[in-house]
Amino acid sequence: MTYTADPVFQAIEQIRNPAAIEPILIATWENWLGEKPESLQVKPTLTYYRPFDRARIVAEMTATLADGVKPIVLHLFFNAFADPEVVSQEVDRGYELPIPPNAALPVFAIADWQTVVWTLPHAPCLPELSALLQPEYFCPLLIDPSDLPPAPEAYPAPDSFATFPFKRAIFTWDSPITERRYFIKLCTEKEFPKVVENFSQIYNLSDRLSFAVPEPVTADAASRTFSMRALAGEQFTNIMRQTQPEPFARVGRLLAELHHADLHPQTIWTPEKELKTLGQAMADVTLVLPHLSESIERIICQVTEIAQQIAFPRNYPIHANLFGDQILYSCDRIGMVDWDTLSLGDPHYDIGRLIAHFLYLAGRERLSSKAVKNCIAALLQGYEAEITWTLDRTCLTWQIATQLLLRGKISSLRKLPCGWQEHLEFVVAEAEWLMVGCSEYVSLPALMQPTVAL
Repeated sequence: MTYTADPVFQAIEQIRNPAAIEPILIATWENWLGEKPESLQVKPTLTYYRPFDRARIVAEMTATLADGVKPIVLHLFFNAFADPEVVSQEVDRGYELPIPPNAALPVFAIADWQTVVWTLPHAPCLPELSALLQPEYFCPLLIDPSDLPPAPEAYPAPDSFATFPFKRAIFTWDSPITERRYFIKLCTEKEFPKVVENFSQIYNLSDRLSFAVPEPVTADAASRTFSMRALAGEQFTNIMRQTQPEPFARVGRLLAELHHADLHPQTIWTPEKELKTLGQAMADVTLVLPHLSESIERIICQVTEIAQQIAFPRNYPIHANLFGDQILYSCDRIGMVDWDTLSLGDPHYDIGRLIAHFLYLAGRERLSSKAVKNCIAALLQGYEAEITWTLDRTCLTWQIATQLLLRGKISSLRKLPCGWQEHLEFVVAEAEWLMVGCSEYVSLPALMQPTVAL
């Protein structure tokens, strides 16, 4: 069994193929609205793939009705299922929910692809989306009055930055008065209190930190939305690609500062939870690429065994979801964002996640192994220059190896970019090299003696 036999994967391929999806949407539009668009274009913006279970795709659809008429832009949510019986249940469920007036198209099924299609903001589990997209509701609720125009009719509407229909939505909003940018999160009921508390904790400490954090503006429990002012800077992911050591050294120093900050989050990171997450994630990988099963099983057995021998630090404040996109870099000041998962745990975890993301980029984009090695060395040197203890290299190797596998699941299997199969093959092979101390990208001690030819 491989991904080619998965009806969910086949549905994704069709949805992301303009020649396949656009005629269906044109016919649906004509049937529902009584007119045929002159043209229609679909651009996928988010893919979330769970092999042999389901997939979620969010796409931007632009419909041109006639020459000289402004095109209509809609956001569609495709929910594909391995079980065809779920499709009719989901369509019935959709019609039980109130349809927002700007939904344009009803919930409908593409039966041959076992897919249900929603028009956002009509979406399961996030009914607040519809109201939040209305500026007369959104702006007084979530924006500082000093950033609003005097007349309510001049309030700009928020832009939908990203929508995860079963989890959260993220908006941006730009003030026409002060040109300040906001980020706004719509959270689940369970997430909301923790998100607010974590952002409040880190911001209350911000005047004593060398790095910037977002300034909270408003938290509205009724709509489960939290607004904050955006930070300036370029995503560190882009800086990583330049493979210059100095930015890595700066980030290392700031991570050391974070890990010694006076923060007391409620969430606790443990290696046991990490191993459980790893096992679940790699089960999906072996489903779609069974030729990797032997290597993955061996790595998981090894990291599970070695975890019993490592004394993981557990009482340091950590970001706990750190990768390049969460760091905003500029010459003046570095910022860190997305504090939803602020936890107590092992500082090697943050460092390991960041290095794992860098290794993933190195393999995917064929960065120079020598340059990557120098940057990682600068990161560790910058970190250790600010602490009174020494990083445990064995613990760090463990964290990088596990996080590299998880980065492959998140960035390659879940999102299915072009070449995702080769990307996953790289992360599995590189994790094996890390385990035996033979990575060409980083100099760290082996966790295991090689038992097979790699």
